[in-house]
Amino acid sequence: MNLTARQLKKVALKLGYRIKEGNKHLLVYSESGLVSTIPRGRIKAGTLAAILKQMGIGKDDLATLL
Repeated sequence: MNLTARQLKKVALKLGYRIKEGNKHLLVYSESGLVSTIPRGRIKAGTLAAILKQMGIGKDDLATLL
């Protein structure tokens, strides 16, 4: 999948996470603290897999949230 940080931001917001925007990364927070960081721009496959794992969703869930 070729995704951007903007698309992952929308998914995180749908899942109820809070987003703090830095210069080079988006910080994804839950009520208990930092969950993940999302680099701006295109997300590589391995990075995407790690972000999804940290947010607790799979690639099939991602497809339905987009």
